[in-house]
Amino acid sequence: MSRTKFPAVKGEIRLNEPLAGHTTFRTGGACSVWFEPHDENDLRKVLSYARDTRKEILVMGKGSNVLFRDRRYNGIIIHLAAKNFKEISRKDSTIIVGAGVSLWRLVNTACLEGLGGIEGLTGIPGTVGGAIFMNAGYKSSISDRVTDLTVMNIKTGRVRHIKRNKLKLGYRSSNLNKYVILRAGLCLHKKNTKELLKKRQELLKEKRREQPLNKMSAGCVFKNPPGNIKAWEYIDKLGLRGKRIGEAQVSDKHANFIINLRQARSADILALIKLIRKRVKTAFGVDLVPEIKIL
Repeated sequence: MSRTKFPAVKGEIRLNEPLAGHTTFRTGGACSVWFEPHDENDLRKVLSYARDTRKEILVMGKGSNVLFRDRRYNGIIIHLAAKNFKEISRKDSTIIVGAGVSLWRLVNTACLEGLGGIEGLTGIPGTVGGAIFMNAGYKSSISDRVTDLTVMNIKTGRVRHIKRNKLKLGYRSSNLNKYVILRAGLCLHKKNTKELLKKRQELLKEKRREQPLNKMSAGCVFKNPPGNIKAWEYIDKLGLRGKRIGEAQVSDKHANFIINLRQARSADILALIKLIRKRVKTAFGVDLVPEIKIL
């Protein structure tokens, strides 16, 4: 694909963009088109182009819940990095936040504004849009706070507002596959700023004790299966903590994390995922379902 065939837009277009620098795993091949729309009109043009050319669309935030294979990704990746998608405003106890806002900035802003309820998102290297799409969280989920969304239909380019009662936000899942999330309303509660900042710091310390936050990973690899036993417990019972294939390793700190030790290939990570799933299935009859998106 040449840039001249791409629609005239204000945003940034990069062809054959290496993906390793855009994901927390730091692996993967290149993508055909990396696009950062300037505004909603830009986004609409590219969605129309993708529909006409039958190109796959992927909206990506910080790349913290995705594993790209080592080969080329032939779709169009949309990254909402422009100012128009990073606005935050407040109306009483509700924050209206753009999909491109980082979770770190959202939590920090809420705490400084004396608004609580989302401190558990601290330490998650994602964006608001990605967090809502995957219903991310720690001890609680972001869905607990969502009041409404503004979205753009991928097929039609139409913008619509969706109220909370029309959303299906389940465990690490949503009914938003046909939309690009543009912004969200989050209903929080008023609380003392100092207390919120203290709680945020305590949660971050807790996560650092339990999770390898300073390593290259994509967070928890598998969803917790039904029942009382967590995914990491099954992996741990099999003695797979520290198991290594190539430069990919099951974390010594948290068995549901796979880390890139230095120069892992996506193939190494995939091989480790396959081995874990097979061993858990054989030993316990449990199918571990990946939480991360594999492309």
